[in-house]
Amino acid sequence: MKKTLQWFKLDYAASFYPVLTTRNTQSIFRLSALLDEKVEPEKLRQALCEAIVRFPLFKVRQRTGVFWYYFEENEEPFNIFEDDGILLRRIDTKKTNGYQFRLCYFGKKIALDIFHGLTDGVGALVFFKAILYKYALLTGHKPVGGKVINFDEEITPEELEDSFSRYALKTKLKDLGLDRFTGKSPMITKGHHFVGAGYGTITGEISASQLKETAKKYGCTLTQYLCAVLSYAFITRSKKKNKPFVLMLPVNFRVQFPSKSLKNFVSFVKITVNPKEVETFEDMVQKVKEQMEKVMTKQEMQNLINTTVKGQSLPLFKFLVLPLKYLFIRIGKIFYKARHTVIFSNLGVTDLPENMGVDKIIFNLNVSKNNPVNCAAVTTGDKLMVTFTRTIVETEIERLFFTKIASDGVKVSVMSNFREEQNVL
Repeated sequence: MKKTLQWFKLDYAASFYPVLTTRNTQSIFRLSALLDEKVEPEKLRQALCEAIVRFPLFKVRQRTGVFWYYFEENEEPFNIFEDDGILLRRIDTKKTNGYQFRLCYFGKKIALDIFHGLTDGVGALVFFKAILYKYALLTGHKPVGGKVINFDEEITPEELEDSFSRYALKTKLKDLGLDRFTGKSPMITKGHHFVGAGYGTITGEISASQLKETAKKYGCTLTQYLCAVLSYAFITRSKKKNKPFVLMLPVNFRVQFPSKSLKNFVSFVKITVNPKEVETFEDMVQKVKEQMEKVMTKQEMQNLINTTVKGQSLPLFKFLVLPLKYLFIRIGKIFYKARHTVIFSNLGVTDLPENMGVDKIIFNLNVSKNNPVNCAAVTTGDKLMVTFTRTIVETEIERLFFTKIASDGVKVSVMSNFREEQNVL
């Protein structure tokens, strides 16, 4: 008798990601671990096989329904890949046997590329840490402390839930917070685009404790400080000061709304800095701080949750068959204009166990034609890794960003994939 395969509905934040996927673009991001020793491929594949048993949400393939896409349990074997150096290449599901993630290795590096439709950065980090933990055991390490998912516990309904549905409150259409999708056209980053696949990336390694002390001197948090430095770098580079710098910041709702869900449970808040309204870096810090304190309240997060759920519950979206949804969204993309300058995501502290043989974790966000530079951060121990991903040759934004931090007395060590040394259009 044929086994009945388990299936999962996409969460409210993920529903549009499959529709927006094209032959060349896909909403994916990358988590990388730099190890103390060279990776053993067969043990890495075994680690994946052992770890994913605890993650049924990721052991799936994407299927097409009448109204929406959905995920179905996948029983195909897992493949791992030697990294070819092409950063954030679209996941080829023919090569991954249908899986919506790709596990790669090269030298002392392990990298997980994962489709945003599966999970957000928080869920991906839980999964990645589990793989690294199993790999550490298989390679003779004895991890101590930290926080890794309990492999002895049964999978709980809370891990599989769509927390948007759990916490959303009934909202009238007129009360939806749609201002994040409107506003003046933002400052746009221009440059010479790379030829062929693959992006440029530059990572700065910074002492988290030292940067926190620096942020305190400005009277702000570490994340607020980094957002202010980003505004400084983009505004300084821009020749035209007549458009606002607009930063989109992912908000992890789990901070205010208790959730163990491994699905997406994030949304974006908008931080705006008008170049004409700031004269000093301190002015930028104040602008960022005021806005972040305003939008990071529980009530504002509740409004974002309500907006996400209500928008997709409208009859037009709910009952429109998938081909027509696809058509309308494609038409909308033709007229779409960028509403932000950059995305910055701080994944926070990894809380990785010691004695894992892992030196540091790096987080790469994807980029697009309209928004060619994005930035992400993650901290392991005292190592804060701030990483830029870009589609353009120019590296002035990164130079301005890290130079500003260094000028505040913080030591920065920089690494790059030197993508800019290859041919350009």
